[in-house]
Amino acid sequence: MAACILDIHSKDELKHLRGRLVGSKNIRRTRKSVESMWKELGCYSRTAYRMSIASFHTLHSILQSDLCREFKVGKRTRGGDPNGEITTKLRLSAAIRFFAGASIYDIMLTHGMGKQTVYNSVYGVVNAVNSCEELSFNADGARFPSHAEQAEIAAGFLAKSAAGFDKIVMALDGMLVWTSQPSRADCEYLKMGERSFHCFRKDKFGMLLLAGCDHRAKFRWADVTHPGFTGDYLAWTTSDVGRELTEGGSKLVAPEHTIAGAVSDNAFCENETMATPIPGRSVSLEEDAYNFYLSQIRITIERAFGILVHRWGILRRPLSMSILKVPALVMCLLRLHNFCIDHDSRHTAGPDLRDEGAIVRAARRMKDKPCAVRLNSRGIPEDLAGSGHHFRDLPNSRRPSNQNDGMTPMRRMMKSVADQRLMRPRIT
Repeated sequence: MAACILDIHSKDELKHLRGRLVGSKNIRRTRKSVESMWKELGCYSRTAYRMSIASFHTLHSILQSDLCREFKVGKRTRGGDPNGEITTKLRLSAAIRFFAGASIYDIMLTHGMGKQTVYNSVYGVVNAVNSCEELSFNADGARFPSHAEQAEIAAGFLAKSAAGFDKIVMALDGMLVWTSQPSRADCEYLKMGERSFHCFRKDKFGMLLLAGCDHRAKFRWADVTHPGFTGDYLAWTTSDVGRELTEGGSKLVAPEHTIAGAVSDNAFCENETMATPIPGRSVSLEEDAYNFYLSQIRITIERAFGILVHRWGILRRPLSMSILKVPALVMCLLRLHNFCIDHDSRHTAGPDLRDEGAIVRAARRMKDKPCAVRLNSRGIPEDLAGSGHHFRDLPNSRRPSNQNDGMTPMRRMMKSVADQRLMRPRIT
């Protein structure tokens, strides 16, 4: 009967029908509940999901309306779900396991889904997370922290600073998001060559993630729009926030406050809103002391990258997806990283808390073992962090120098270190 129906109706006549075509083969699958999978995993459930079950339920309640809209819950078409409708909680579970680094085939077996259904769940959750205002980096979905938030961040960094630096509102650096070699079709669509996505320093293809975090290692601003060939400086000056701050006259950063940027190969430059370490080896004792105490703050962004990569294992291997989908996926992972810090006490960034301690211990255990992305003794992914510190993206291999002769926040910090007669601690 099915064969007869397919013979009668042409392809054009079947275009208006939605769902599975008549006569298509169906594989019987059994859907599992998230609670039953959690129970079977036992003490390993937190490792598998990177959060507690209470945090998972909280995340689902936050995203439920967006997930229902994304997956069109209640609008089932003929033959669309022959094994039963897939709940939004199950789709979120599949996506979180995928982000944590689980194999797509294991997710298929445990969740009772087909391969394409798992991918659809992942991309649907990415869209839901990125469209959820409650999971935004800053209050009211702002692209950059407000002055009130900056005051809170500066107070948090002050508590971490042994030199009393109290005007830092963000730690900024870049990381390479490792991907497979982009397809020719994607490169033609973007009108750039495949080599543009190749980072020569890391010898990997990828996208450049330029991000800033607060004192809790929460990401407060991020840009994932440049290929891996791009240097940090060019990515910063061509981003929306970087361009506005570089041109001057912006009130985005509170008066007399500053961003702590990286210095490798002059990736960032000193100005009214940027403080960097002083490069080179021929520095005075006061400048060396300033570099040391600024690094106490600047290392926060490197720790944030370490926690991000350790938490979401998908970033430890090349992303085998269209390069066009990478930015949305990375922004989703950054938002979920922030969610874990806010809603799961074990994942709150801090030098004395268990989450970071677990990362450092795992990095030390893996020190002599082969792995795709190696974490150093501090839990920082050195194979990925600091990806854009090269000069091939600018002519004459030079960065413009700061022409402001006034007392920048960086100079005030250097003067504070000198006035306190602070020195770099000696290793005994």
